[in-house]
Amino acid sequence: MLQTIRERAQGIVAWVMLIIIGVPFALWGIQNYFDSDKEQPVATVGKRDIFERDVNRVHEQNLASLIGLDQIDEQQLKREALEKLIREEVLAQTADQKRMTVSDDDVREFIQTMPYFQTEGAFDKEKYKIMLSSQGMSPQQFIPQVRKALIMEQFQRGVLDSAFVTQREVATLLHLKNLEKDIEYLTLPASKPTTVYSEAELADYHKQHHADFQSQEQVSIQYVSVSLVDIATTIAVSDAELLKLYEEQKALYTTEERRRVSHILISSEGNDPKLDEAALAKARSLRERLLKGEEFAKLAREHSADSISASKGGDLGIITKGAMDEKFSESAFALKEGELSAPIKTSFGYHLIKVVKIEPGHVQPFDSVKNEIKINHQRNAAENQFYEQGQKLTQLGFEHPDSLEPAAKALNLKIQESPLFTRDEGTGVAEREEIRKAAFSEDVLNGRNSEPVELDNETAIILHIKSHEPARDRPLAEVRDAIITRMHADESKREMLKKVTGLMAEAQLGKSLQALSTGLKGSLYKKLAGVKRDSSEISPPLVDAVFSTPPVAEGKTLVRNVEQEDGSQVIFKVLAQRDGARAADSAKMEESAKSMLAKSEGQREFSAWVATLREAFDVHTREIRKTDQE
Repeated sequence: MLQTIRERAQGIVAWVMLIIIGVPFALWGIQNYFDSDKEQPVATVGKRDIFERDVNRVHEQNLASLIGLDQIDEQQLKREALEKLIREEVLAQTADQKRMTVSDDDVREFIQTMPYFQTEGAFDKEKYKIMLSSQGMSPQQFIPQVRKALIMEQFQRGVLDSAFVTQREVATLLHLKNLEKDIEYLTLPASKPTTVYSEAELADYHKQHHADFQSQEQVSIQYVSVSLVDIATTIAVSDAELLKLYEEQKALYTTEERRRVSHILISSEGNDPKLDEAALAKARSLRERLLKGEEFAKLAREHSADSISASKGGDLGIITKGAMDEKFSESAFALKEGELSAPIKTSFGYHLIKVVKIEPGHVQPFDSVKNEIKINHQRNAAENQFYEQGQKLTQLGFEHPDSLEPAAKALNLKIQESPLFTRDEGTGVAEREEIRKAAFSEDVLNGRNSEPVELDNETAIILHIKSHEPARDRPLAEVRDAIITRMHADESKREMLKKVTGLMAEAQLGKSLQALSTGLKGSLYKKLAGVKRDSSEISPPLVDAVFSTPPVAEGKTLVRNVEQEDGSQVIFKVLAQRDGARAADSAKMEESAKSMLAKSEGQREFSAWVATLREAFDVHTREIRKTDQE
């Protein structure tokens, strides 16, 4: 099973592990400093509560993939994040009810294959401990999370991998994919009007469309910030202290000895002494053959019970001392480079171990890591101060909502200012979307201090409005050029549609597009055969229009048009359509199509199944509160 999970590590498991590891690593920080004393759940699934902070974390992940999109309904996104958490909890509780589990060996091996805990492709035990420790986690806390993720993977795969599709569905998909059409088309470039408009015409257009030419609402702010980095730089540390820290943390700067190892495994299962004796005899026989000069890789491929390493000639890759079974490691690290071990007994059987290469351990000298130790020490020492100042900043900002002065004086902070910025764009501190959202919140626009705004988990900011310029109608003189450009564009579109309507009427009566192109300045006529859905010869809008045009009976004519992104218009006819020729790799294409359809069907079935499970659970929800920033 573990090998299957490895092979699919780009799918569900990778995603789940990203949630397990990536989210705590990314979100661990100052948000904990500002939590309220008692938080009410936004949903209850069975006996498990889901809190708004859980929803916000998933919501932030979703927002990261939507950067740059306009008109985002944040309340809807939060509702979707909550629903996602409910579905996951329903699945987790269902798995518990069915007593699904994963063995300790599978959990251990999976952790050792995770890139987060590897150095140059090998599991690094020290790195594993350090990364967990840096997030306030122990292996005893982390391992159950991994186990849960693997159980969820197993659970979901039970549904996803059971989906199937019929040969007819595959054939239909391939038919649509390989369909070819012969077309002819005429491209008409957008006209560029040079009309000179009168003042009365410009004024009338400005009056009718004044909302389109308004200036954007703008604000400038005052703000005070508490920064972990700033606090850290004020903490003095002597060379003697740094040297002491270096000695205490030497393991962090020590690279363990590593060895590239190959082995041949002769399995010895059960407690039958005869089988064990036979396995040992075979291991000894193979060792004698190796000592006489036979190739290790060849014998490993032929005799090793470890199929994965056997396919690589017995190669286990680079290992550290704690990464393998204790007896295996002791033997492997006692050998010299190129030396072959006697048969070594472990719970898997008898191993013949060969050390291919030795990479000695290395300790980084103090001078090379001194600055790193200093920065880490200062940051660690600053955390308590940062926590205290963050709490004080929050308290003073709340107790004195009309001014930043009390907070600035109490914490010896400088009140800083920003230039004007809009909801969508700013400079300096206003480059951050979080700041812009807070600045345009109802509380701040009404003259009150904002709630603390967190930046990169190491800065907390409270801001106050300095000036506010509402959106306003800009006078004609200020937007004259923009109005002329818009009027020219409107005029061009009207002229183009009038021309296209006339040409299409002629084409519908039987006149060829090639004949119509004669005398049309800047037009382009083309005829193409065998156009497919993935064609790059014509523009995407034209491809979409061509393949949404139904086939026409013989003797009939169907003329259509489509607007291009640059404002030009294309008039086209579909002359013929047919199934594409059978490709040389058609079997491979068919298998790919089958896999894609099965995956899609599996997702659909899985979603339906989860919805059914959800209905069977006792689920209670309440509306997520709408924040001022929204």
